[in-house]
Amino acid sequence: MTLLITALGVLYFVTIGVVVVAYTLGLFLLHKGSPRPRFQRASGVVPTVSLVIPTYNEASIIQQKLENVLQLDYPREKFEVVVVDSASNDETGNIVKKFAGDHRREVNLVLIEQPVRRGKSEAINEALRSVKSEIIILTDADVTFPPGSLRKLVENFEGSDIGAVSGVEVPIGVRSFLTGIEADYRRIYTAIRMAEAETDSPFMCESELSAYRRALLEPLRPGVVCDDVELTVTVRSKGFKALYAPDVSFLETEAGKLRPKLQHKLRRGMNNQHALLQNSDILFRRSLGKYGTIVFPFEFFVHIVSPILLTVSLIFFFGLLVVSPISALVALLATAILSIPALAILRGLIGRYRGTDVAGLHGTGSWVFGAVAFLGFQLVLLVGLVKLGFKGPQMNWQQVPGTRVPIPVEAPR
Repeated sequence: MTLLITALGVLYFVTIGVVVVAYTLGLFLLHKGSPRPRFQRASGVVPTVSLVIPTYNEASIIQQKLENVLQLDYPREKFEVVVVDSASNDETGNIVKKFAGDHRREVNLVLIEQPVRRGKSEAINEALRSVKSEIIILTDADVTFPPGSLRKLVENFEGSDIGAVSGVEVPIGVRSFLTGIEADYRRIYTAIRMAEAETDSPFMCESELSAYRRALLEPLRPGVVCDDVELTVTVRSKGFKALYAPDVSFLETEAGKLRPKLQHKLRRGMNNQHALLQNSDILFRRSLGKYGTIVFPFEFFVHIVSPILLTVSLIFFFGLLVVSPISALVALLATAILSIPALAILRGLIGRYRGTDVAGLHGTGSWVFGAVAFLGFQLVLLVGLVKLGFKGPQMNWQQVPGTRVPIPVEAPR
C-alpha cells in the first residue's frame, strides 16, 4: 500500500508540477511586457474602410446591427458596408436589401449572397475578393459597438508596424451569478490578451470586431474554422504586429444558462485548438519574434497540453484520495502553495488594466471566480480535443440558444 501511495503521489506531483511551472513561467514572461505608448494621430489622413458582416439566418438581429452601423462616426465617402450572406433560409437577405434601399443616401451597403453555405471563412474570402479598401474590419451580426469605434481602431494603423487591431469584448445579458462569473473570466482573458499584445502581438484578434490592413491579407485556406487566429498569424508572418485597443469595446450577448454557455465555450475552444494544431509549425519560430517564442507556445500549452495534463493529474489525485485521504489533502495543500506565484502574477496583470474597459466588466467582483472558471474551461477544452480527434473540425456551426438577442443600439461610448 505504501508503494502505491508513493507512486500515485509522485505521478500526481510530476503532472501537476509541469502545469504549475508552465503557467507561472508563461504568465511571468507576459507580465514583463512593456505597455505600448499611446499612438497620437499625426495627420488628417483617413483611410478607406470596408466593414464586413458575415451572416447566416440572422433575421432576428440584423436590423439592429445595421442601425448600429448607421450610427458609426466615419466619413461616408471613405466607408462601405459589405454583408456576405451564406445561403440564409430566413429573411436576412430581404431585410438587408430593404435597409440598403431605405438608407442608400446614408451608407454604401452591399449585399453578397452565396448560393451555398460554406462557413464563415469562405464568407470572408468572398469579401476579400470584392473589397478594395485600405482597411477591412470584420464584425459579427450579434455585436454592437460605440459610434467612435471605427475611428479609434483605424487610428492605430497610421505610421506604425501594426497590421491588425482588435476590439475588447464586454459580455452582456441577464444579470445572474453565472453571467457574473463569465465577466470575471473575460477580465482574465482580456488581461492576458493585452499582456500578449504588449509582449509582441495577441494570440488572436477577436473576429467580433477587428481591423486589418487589406494589403496583408490572403484568402483563408480550405478547412480554416478559426478566422481570427488565422488572420493574426498571417499578419504576424508578414512582419507586422497586432494589438488590442482597450478603448474600443464591443457588446455581445452571452448565454444565460449553463448548457448553452458550455456549448458556446466548446465551439470557441475547438476552433482555437484546430487553429493551433493547423499552425503548429510556428511554435518557437524566432522569425516571428516573441509571438513565435512566447505567445503562441503559451496558448498552445493552455489549449492543447494543459487540459490533458490536468485531467491526468486529477486521475492520480482521486486515486490517491481513495487509498490515502490524508496524503491527498497534503498534496492539494502543496499544489495550492505552489500555485501562489502564478495567481499573484495573474492578479497583477488584471490590476495593470484597471483603467481600461476590462475594469468595466460587471462580474462578481472576484478574480478568484474567474480563475476557477478558467480551470473549468480546461475540462471543456479536453472534450474539444476528443471531439476533434474523432469527428474533426466543424465548418458550419448552429447558433447557440440565448445569444441572438437584439442589443440596444445606444452602445456606451
